[in-house]
Amino acid sequence: MDTATKKPELLAPAGDYSCFQAALKAGADAVYIGGQRFGARAFAGNFSDEEVVEALQEAHFYGRKLYLTVNTLLKQEEIKQLPEFMAPFYEAGLDGVIVQDIGALSLLGNCFPCLALHASTQMTITDVRGAVFLKKLGVSRVVPARELTLPEVEALCRESGMEVEAFIHGAMCYCYSGQCLFSSLLGGRSGNRGRCAQPCRQPYRIRTDKTGAECYPLSLKDMCTIQFLPDLIKAGIDSFKIEGRMKKPEYVAGVTSVYRRRIDTYLQDPEKDRGVSDKDMHILSSLYIRSEISGGYYHRHNGKEMVTLEQPGYAGCDEDVLQTVRTEILGKELSVPVALKAYLYPGSPLRLEAWEGTSPEGAAAVFAEGQLVQTASNRPLGAADVKKQLGKTGGSGFRAECIQVEMADNAFLPIKALNEVRRQVLELLKEKRTAKKNRLEALPACPSGAGTGTGNEEEFPAVLGKTRLHVSVRTQEQLQACLREGVERIYLSHSLLYGMDEVQLWDGKRKRNNTEWFLSLPAIVRRGDERRLERLAEILKTGIFEGVQIAGPGEKQWLEEIGWQGKTALDHRVYIWNRETYDFWADRMDTYCAPLELNRRALFELPGEKQELLVYGKIPMMVTANCIRKTSGRCLKERGNTDVCAQSRVCLLDRYQTGFPVETDCGYCYNIIYNSVPLSLHAYMGEIGKHKVGAVRLDFLDEKEEQARQRIALFRRLPEKDKESGLLSDIDWKFTTGHYKKGAE
Repeated sequence: MDTATKKPELLAPAGDYSCFQAALKAGADAVYIGGQRFGARAFAGNFSDEEVVEALQEAHFYGRKLYLTVNTLLKQEEIKQLPEFMAPFYEAGLDGVIVQDIGALSLLGNCFPCLALHASTQMTITDVRGAVFLKKLGVSRVVPARELTLPEVEALCRESGMEVEAFIHGAMCYCYSGQCLFSSLLGGRSGNRGRCAQPCRQPYRIRTDKTGAECYPLSLKDMCTIQFLPDLIKAGIDSFKIEGRMKKPEYVAGVTSVYRRRIDTYLQDPEKDRGVSDKDMHILSSLYIRSEISGGYYHRHNGKEMVTLEQPGYAGCDEDVLQTVRTEILGKELSVPVALKAYLYPGSPLRLEAWEGTSPEGAAAVFAEGQLVQTASNRPLGAADVKKQLGKTGGSGFRAECIQVEMADNAFLPIKALNEVRRQVLELLKEKRTAKKNRLEALPACPSGAGTGTGNEEEFPAVLGKTRLHVSVRTQEQLQACLREGVERIYLSHSLLYGMDEVQLWDGKRKRNNTEWFLSLPAIVRRGDERRLERLAEILKTGIFEGVQIAGPGEKQWLEEIGWQGKTALDHRVYIWNRETYDFWADRMDTYCAPLELNRRALFELPGEKQELLVYGKIPMMVTANCIRKTSGRCLKERGNTDVCAQSRVCLLDRYQTGFPVETDCGYCYNIIYNSVPLSLHAYMGEIGKHKVGAVRLDFLDEKEEQARQRIALFRRLPEKDKESGLLSDIDWKFTTGHYKKGAE
């Protein structure tokens, strides 16, 4: 079957066992579930360890697959528990694991070599390069960002050499998955930990030149792709994924059944495709939909039409639809066809053979023997009597499609004996059917130190005050402040380059006083950004920059492709939460910015020589494809701004009149929503200075030159002084300490 007619897997969600069975009954080819740990839906019912094994057996019995989510970022004490947690599921034949944490990917690949590794959408894979990078880790399937257009997904299918799993229905996050710290910073509940409090569903006002009316600009309509599903099939997508592990069995069954019909009907005869029936559209529009539906990003990059500006909550369900789903899908019994053949001859034991399928042939037969067949003294058994009894397979998971009987005319057995041998042979067939997926080989031992970090501890500077200070800048004013203060490293935003030519850059290099210059790449890079990447590659060839700061694995792959030989710094968007992730990146980076959701204890447990700790700056809470400015009717790119608009900022006001600045990058066409006040760890600089941290970093957003100089000078001096020095009295800005003290849930 060629790519155009390849039958995609239909992948359904299950938050508990009743939803799992609903998915099977509705025709899902595979189901994804979460266990009691490590899943990105902490508030779903989820599955106990015993239920995961039971679900695996049931899925495999019915010829389906089961995937387990391990799609959160793991702290060091948690990743130690991962191999023991996964072992029984691996042995029971788990078909795949969906992962966000690179350390977890590495660990699972080493400990469970036959386990299929799937990269979660939480990894923010937005182009072929990101997928290829993960392929080198042993990942076989990628779930790309939901923001990709259909041509981008099609290119991923065609060029990556990997399976592609794409969402086709369900709720949509406003932020690129894996890039959201909104819930974490405002309420301590991290989306990267499966505990999102959904601040995107709250009302805000969009403030530009004037403050607009209260609305819900961050609440996207639910995705529904049923109308153009043939386009997705033609694109070569391997797995169609339905969102909804927090939803009820009626949602799982109803939505899955509609997409099952649509896929099967289309593939049966693509030339005679009649589209979607009104009945099926009504079902999809009536099952736990957030007010309205849209086609997601497949056929548009962004737009006001995708947002539920007036109503973010669920619009309710049609009770008639719910009842129909309960009756026609949830109320039915699943079964597998079986063929039976019985032999009844007096003096010999009853023999019953069973085959999977509809006829008694092939090598997959099992048999059971029962009581000795007797000679009838009065009324012998008839073949019809035997068939009737053997056909009573209810509750076994089988249905008898064909029953053959060879018997003597005078044969007799009690009905109980027929029932018993039927039960035995069907149990044997079930065991044989489910055992196909079990991994009976000895479980390989995990490499020494797995789950504990295997990198060698190094010698670290004991006092920070005499080591490195790094600063990220977005304006030429901020750059001048850094040059005058003589910081050790400057990260120049890619957006800054559009306001400077090569002569200006070289002039700055001569004035830098031995400061390292790093080019900071965009937060998101997609297929349409090749022209801009080519320009950045030409700039890197000049030798102006000693290093490059990257925000994702795709950018690391790009650096390898262009032959970059300089330094590489990982931004905090490249999450390093544990030693396994650090060990993976150790030889691939010069420094890494520590995660923004860990507390100080967890931060100081990570290797410190290459660690960079953010101590000042407004934290980016969301990176979004949808555009706040466009939603408010003021798209700058459509007015001819085709490069970047680093100074083009609007503001979101919440119900408490707190303002969150929004930066629009029109060149790469994404938004960044920042926290209302900067992170500032000035009060803890003495403590930080005593730990094994290689550098601290200041991130400037809208600071003027004098503000930038003052902050650089202050943070430069703080580690060398105590709190009685009076320096802390110079702090004149509102701030937050982020997760430094407590950490995120």
